[in-house]
Amino acid sequence: MREIAIMSEPSAKQVAAKKLMLAFFLEALATIAGLIAYGMTSNWIWIAIGVLGGLGFSLPAVIVFIRASMEERDRASR
Repeated sequence: MREIAIMSEPSAKQVAAKKLMLAFFLEALATIAGLIAYGMTSNWIWIAIGVLGGLGFSLPAVIVFIRASMEERDRASR
């Protein structure tokens, strides 16, 4: 007899963790782009733009991850 495996949906925390990893990758790309622009222009502002632009990706993802973790912890304590 064959067993059928039922795939469960990933938890909110797992989805948030994947988005967090993607956000950190995009942040690294933004920082690298800032470093490249600095290398081409010798203007420090490009590094700051790269770092601050990267925070636009990672900061919201960190907030979503923390909220998902808190929600999962609250659900587990019930």
